[in-house]
Amino acid sequence: MNKGYYLKDRNSRVSKIWNMVLKSGVFVKLANVVLTITATPLFAKVTHIPEIEIVGERILRDKAEVSIQAETLPASVQVITSENLERTNIRHYTDIYRKIPGMKVIYMGQGEVGDRLGTRGFWNGFAVFVDGVPLNMPHHMHLHGLADAAWILPEMIEKIEIIKGPFSALYGNFALGGAINIITKKEPKISTLRSELGSYGTMQGVVAYGNKNVKPMPFLVYEVFKRDGYRDNSYLTRYNAFNKITFPVGDKKLSLRLNYVKREWGAPGYLSKDDLKRGLVKREEAVDRTDDGHSEYLHFVLNLAPREEKGLHVTIYGAYEDFVRVATFRPSPQRIEHNRRNFYGWNLLYNYMPSKSLSFILGTDGRFDDGTAKRHNSIRRKITATTHSWDVEELNLGLFTQLQWKLIEKLKLIGGLRYDYFHFDVKNRIRLGNSGDGDTDILSPKVGIVFSPLKNIHFYTNYGTGFRSPYMQEMSPHDRDYKNYNLDPAKLMSWDIGIKGILFERVDLNINFYKTKMEREITRIGPDVVNLGESERDGYEGEVTFYVTDKLSIWFNYAKVKARIVNPPANRGKVTNVPKEYINAGIEWTMPLGSKANLSFDFYTQIYGKTPLNSSGTVNRGSFAKYYGKLNLNYDRFTLYGGVIFHPEKYKSEGHFLVNNIEVIDPRPKWDVNLGLKYKF
Repeated sequence: MNKGYYLKDRNSRVSKIWNMVLKSGVFVKLANVVLTITATPLFAKVTHIPEIEIVGERILRDKAEVSIQAETLPASVQVITSENLERTNIRHYTDIYRKIPGMKVIYMGQGEVGDRLGTRGFWNGFAVFVDGVPLNMPHHMHLHGLADAAWILPEMIEKIEIIKGPFSALYGNFALGGAINIITKKEPKISTLRSELGSYGTMQGVVAYGNKNVKPMPFLVYEVFKRDGYRDNSYLTRYNAFNKITFPVGDKKLSLRLNYVKREWGAPGYLSKDDLKRGLVKREEAVDRTDDGHSEYLHFVLNLAPREEKGLHVTIYGAYEDFVRVATFRPSPQRIEHNRRNFYGWNLLYNYMPSKSLSFILGTDGRFDDGTAKRHNSIRRKITATTHSWDVEELNLGLFTQLQWKLIEKLKLIGGLRYDYFHFDVKNRIRLGNSGDGDTDILSPKVGIVFSPLKNIHFYTNYGTGFRSPYMQEMSPHDRDYKNYNLDPAKLMSWDIGIKGILFERVDLNINFYKTKMEREITRIGPDVVNLGESERDGYEGEVTFYVTDKLSIWFNYAKVKARIVNPPANRGKVTNVPKEYINAGIEWTMPLGSKANLSFDFYTQIYGKTPLNSSGTVNRGSFAKYYGKLNLNYDRFTLYGGVIFHPEKYKSEGHFLVNNIEVIDPRPKWDVNLGLKYKF
């Protein structure tokens, strides 16, 4: 089921009047008009449907409730469910997030590396978790805190919680713009077999098997993926094995997960925009055909959770990751980046709920990383010099608490506090004198209010602090004699105010205003990670969904952000690669075709606004739009689907930057289509 609250109370006066309007046929005519004009970007998408039931269990909560679920926080929260994903055309994992208001989604087109999921003007501003396991990789050679979630498939997902801002005390390091919590399925309702073909030699096969009648319950997902690519040397192969088993332990559920992914890719690089316009290079050309990469991940996870929210929640994990990237940013030489690490950790929390009006969470989390990060100059993959090399051990211990207290029916208070301690032991193999060890810590308070004057109308406000841990390059640089292993984590302070509500039982509305201040902001510019200094951001996001019927919805969202560097004075200016505005708009429609069949249609457009490519704002990427569509024909156990991505711009793309004072882009194909068949068993 994917229905809003307005469908639950058929006896209300508003519902009776509304049903009379529907029977008059006015909205049938309106739907036909909307379907005609939706190629123009007028509407946008809210992924949070007020209430969804899966296997008889309500998985989305009202903001006024007291719950451990993210959507009850006094913050802007979107939830993506497996049903949302079923309707959406997902050619790449970044497509999962494109309908989220204010979400910066950048597909770099350089293999499964470097893609960005950001929000509120941050390039890489999310702490990303899968079943409680942090994916962000500290001291990564490509970018400190890089989170690689490209192995996640829609078949694996029960729901995704997207929390804007550093408000939840349950998430610590790298939760600057917010946190993404991906929850995988334990009890899939049905098993599926999917085969897909697409443009540019794309082939994918996925089998997902689950059987809740078997004890212990298995959930297995296996994938083989191959793509030749639009550009020369843009191939990708991926082998994915996701194995999860769940069984009862008293009044709790214990899940064990072992997943492995192996990938190889070619990297076509970025072409000069001026050279493209002058016809000196072709759009399909690669910068260096020897650029490529590969990665291998192995994760083991144990989750123990109560059948209800209250009680003890346990996560224990261990992982191995190996990542190699070969890339050329002309006129710089070819570079080889190599990251290898083992990491282990836990997350323990107890949710004490003596009544429906009170929740008190007390918990601890910890993570130990042991790895290496290296960079080499090379010529056609032959190493000529080693320029960066660190052996890094990092221990992060966290303590956290979070309280939700519903004082009266219309007022709820929320407060949280985190304490994080870090210990570093670093060997700098380029400058041995910069090697050493040290400690640092940070305290992160959170406080917020939810005021609900009417049913399904909620006003909220919050203040929270977030942080990122010090980067090895900050503590132990490779290019000068300096070290500081007691460097404080870079702190972010954030303020929010917003409204979330359902109007006339048919309109889902969410509006949010925010302001942030960030210390020591770092970003990647071309091949290098750069410290920008102190930054400020303020902006707002608005989203609305109009449920015309239970089969037809129209949506629109808009976000605007102002991001600037305020200190040091020499760097004052714009934060680069942050669009001034984001617009998403679309329509979802399902048409019954008898008792066993239906046709579903999903169309939307994504618009990125004008984007400064340098801090002075003298070089900009103009605004551009992309269009996405998917058509599903469902009959009994079979689903035949087709999708299309339309990218009309020749000289603009998400991968569009200023490198060595040269404007470069990753050209994208004008059309990208796919056709697939899914069988449910």
